Amino acid sequence: MKRLTVFYDADCGFCVTCRWWLGRQPAFVDLDFLAAGSPEANRRFPGLAAPGPVEELLVVDDEGGVYRGASAWLMCLWALQDYREWAGRLASPALLPLARGAFAFLSGKRRAISGVLGLEPERWAEEFRRSEPPRCVGGGASGGPDPALPLPATSPPDGGRAGTGGPTSTDP
Repeated sequence: MKRLTVFYDADCGFCVTCRWWLGRQPAFVDLDFLAAGSPEANRRFPGLAAPGPVEELLVVDDEGGVYRGASAWLMCLWALQDYREWAGRLASPALLPLARGAFAFLSGKRRAISGVLGLEPERWAEEFRRSEPPRCVGGGASGGPDPALPLPATSPPDGGRAGTGGPTSTDP
């Protein structure tokens, strides 16, 4: 086995974050990522995923094996250099029920996790990457403050003592 194709939910911020994390890990096999239900996924794997909302993680290996849910998650861990041993442990008869339960819990709460952590779906991230960077109003090319706006006339929060050897705890 030389390649795994991971189908992920591009409308789920948690899923997108996991996809980016997986892609940055050193791996024993190549990982290819496809947004589930995307035109590219449907073209390359016709009929594999049902239309509609993505309900589970799906992994396909280059030998034709298909893995769903917790088994797909374990295959992703198996592919990674730093997590292959964990994948083997979690797949053991003693820990597999725990691994399945943990995956089912996270999978069922993934949208809530996305909201709590502020993780954005991929389409928003792509729009953000394509958008123009923010520009300072009136700052021009230097990026400095707008000369037409007055600067606040306040003293520093430390009363101007920073770096001056100001009062210490032994001073009266």
